[in-house]
Amino acid sequence: MASPPNTLSDRILAFSLETSTELSQQQDLLERIKGEGVHRFRKTLMPLALMLLVSLLIVLYPKALILWFIVGLFLYSYNFILLLMPTTSERARPKEKGSTTRKGSEDRWPAFKLFLHKRKLAVEMALTLFLGRMVPLTASFTAILGLGMGMLVYFLLTGYTAATGLTRLVLVQVLLIMVFYVLVNFLRPQAQGITTLARSWKRRLGAARSRGRGAIILVRSAVVGVIAISIILAIGAMMLPGVTFFTLLTSLRDFNAYDLLLIAGLFAVQLWVMRVLQSLMSRRMAIQLLHVRIDKLQQLLEMAEGLMSSEEDQFDRGEGLKTLLSEYYSMMVYDIFRQDLFGRAPVYLVGPRLRYMLDEKVLQHIPG
Repeated sequence: MASPPNTLSDRILAFSLETSTELSQQQDLLERIKGEGVHRFRKTLMPLALMLLVSLLIVLYPKALILWFIVGLFLYSYNFILLLMPTTSERARPKEKGSTTRKGSEDRWPAFKLFLHKRKLAVEMALTLFLGRMVPLTASFTAILGLGMGMLVYFLLTGYTAATGLTRLVLVQVLLIMVFYVLVNFLRPQAQGITTLARSWKRRLGAARSRGRGAIILVRSAVVGVIAISIILAIGAMMLPGVTFFTLLTSLRDFNAYDLLLIAGLFAVQLWVMRVLQSLMSRRMAIQLLHVRIDKLQQLLEMAEGLMSSEEDQFDRGEGLKTLLSEYYSMMVYDIFRQDLFGRAPVYLVGPRLRYMLDEKVLQHIPG
């Protein structure tokens, strides 16, 4: 086993080598994901054609609109189950040697305790995992629920309400979900956007202190308002759909075997639409994220090379290396995972990189 670098120059060189290796892996991953996008738009033609047929079916059989919303809200509420049962799940990088996941519990426990003490990092990671997995689904459920919304508006304009007495409930529910999706995409949790936004507001609050008490109150009020609106949207988009789902379910009248077969067909259509669009959106998300990472890694590598040849004193160079390590590990503590169904419709998700998350020395460099 190689001994750890002792001198500052050795540590800078070790960082440069690790960054260079990571840069190469991220570039290879980017090319691999791009290669999986062959005929990606052609794959959407069949699901979109089926949605068009569903629209015609709803016009001919208005009760199908309620069934469409029931299936859509059920799939919206429980789609995470599909991610818990992937046919294939793998890290989008070569298997890492010397991974900390092979260490015993005694070796991992100090790192785990340190992680729990870094509350900001723990909260950020939880939000990244939870909200980041919603981002690829925004197009899927915008299409699914948007179709239902469009048909509902059509019935209202033509003087016939397919969901008599439930129109307002459905409209409010779908609008809450879509506005929440807009918020999630704005926050960009998969790219640590929530942390970036929080730091931005912190800087604004710091600047407000120099302008007096009125400016401080204004900024704090804006923060409270944004948080309150976000909480309301989150509750409306994540908790109320269950209530809306059961309300629609209990509103069904004269339910028969034909309706049961229709629900099965609508579920198959929505599942197909959801997975195809989720695959496309997650691919786009992964490519955007990798471009950002590659640019940042190239910058860090250039800064490390400049630090190696710098004539500054040891203390300044040491502080410079700490800054580089903090930026590097804050970004690379997240990994990209690939999941698919029978080798098709791959979905890319952002998750914790255990090699770093369970390494006490690494965590010491990550703010939080």
